[in-house]
Amino acid sequence: MRNTFSRISALLTTTVILLGLVACSSKPSTVMVGEARPAINVDAVKLYLKEPTQYETVALLSVSSDGSWSFGDQAQMDAVVQRLKEQAAKLGANGVLLQATGEKRDSSVYVGTGLGSYSGNLGLSVQLGRMFGLTDKTAEGVAIYVPAEESENSQ
Repeated sequence: MRNTFSRISALLTTTVILLGLVACSSKPSTVMVGEARPAINVDAVKLYLKEPTQYETVALLSVSSDGSWSFGDQAQMDAVVQRLKEQAAKLGANGVLLQATGEKRDSSVYVGTGLGSYSGNLGLSVQLGRMFGLTDKTAEGVAIYVPAEESENSQ
């Protein structure tokens, strides 16, 4: 009987943790405003801080470092920039025009289970609660396509 409760406890813990991880990670937002091209390698995407003289707008992008397992301000910002580039690459955009960066509070969740016995009686407990909030980095950008000659001139 005790083994049955241990298995149930482990299964409940695993299920709740997986559901929490899926629910807590935020998805990138992409709003198409132009035409997508075939996907390209993420290494070919360049980050722009100011507008190139000639480009085509492809999409508006919004990402966060949520779920990236990056710790520290710089690591979180690196994760955000990488996510912007990945989203742009999927759309065939060879550039991201950075618009804004910021921070948001994360809603961290903790999960716990317990199994105990006293005088031959067994009890099972599942707990779900909120932990201290972590801060995630956020970024917004515009996925752009820069013609090859313009891209070479801006370097």
